[in-house]
Amino acid sequence: MGLLFCIFLLKGFDRTKLNEYGRAFFNDGFIISEIEERVSVFNRFSLILFSFTILIFSMLSFFAINYFTNQTELNSSFFSKILGIVFLYFSLKRILEFLLPMLFSIQSQTIFFLTAKKIYTDTLALWIFPILIVFFYTQFNKLILFIIIAVLFLIKILLLFSNNKNLILSKLFYIILYLCAVEIAPLFILFKWMF
Repeated sequence: MGLLFCIFLLKGFDRTKLNEYGRAFFNDGFIISEIEERVSVFNRFSLILFSFTILIFSMLSFFAINYFTNQTELNSSFFSKILGIVFLYFSLKRILEFLLPMLFSIQSQTIFFLTAKKIYTDTLALWIFPILIVFFYTQFNKLILFIIIAVLFLIKILLLFSNNKNLILSKLFYIILYLCAVEIAPLFILFKWMF
């Protein structure tokens, strides 16, 4: 119910921008226009979209853990724990994505990569939402739904690397440092907290 309310608010605040986020996998011009707009991350559209993304990835994690560990009990305290961990992960990741380019003075080179990554993550959340509805309310094969979601994640990664191959090849050290510090290490820490 909260996710539908988020979609309702997002559509009310800026219907055009919400449509652009939904099609961002196919529209590089939207990423460029977002960079040129320099929209604050603290405006109401961005905050609600961030909340929506966190809720979607929390629900996805919750359903995946329950499906792959064969737990039949859907426990709200366990979901709250996952929600807190996902919120912490995304918040720390966004902070590090802001601070590391400043620290290494590579903001101008990484702005397209980081903006595209954020937009593709939000787009992925918008696309996963209907899949989660099918997952929860139907008897459709859950494994096929997880495969579809895995393909969407793969598309996100391929788009990021294909749109930023010059940056990746020219700044390979920084990309490896970024992947280790911002993407992989927090996941290991969160995985350790959860289990």
